[in-house]
Amino acid sequence: MNVWKFTQRICLLAIIGLVVGIVLRLFLPKMEEQKRLRAQAETLRQDIQREAEQLRQLKRKQEKLQEDPTFVEKIAREDLNYAKPGETIFRFVDEDKP
Repeated sequence: MNVWKFTQRICLLAIIGLVVGIVLRLFLPKMEEQKRLRAQAETLRQDIQREAEQLRQLKRKQEKLQEDPTFVEKIAREDLNYAKPGETIFRFVDEDKP
């Protein structure tokens, strides 16, 4: 009789172990995929924040270009290499740079 109960308990433990193994086999890949997707979502969230900041800066620059003539002059001089009539522009070439 004692052997019979021992055999039943061993079988019960084996069945429980099998069920736990099946559950882990089914859900472990899903949990890893969820972890990967959360990391990807966080990366995308950071990208969106960077792009939003860049958009705010571009909008500020656009407003300045529309409203501030001194800013327009500054941009024309720096980015487009424009000069006022009668001004002389000196360009220095660094010989060390390829």
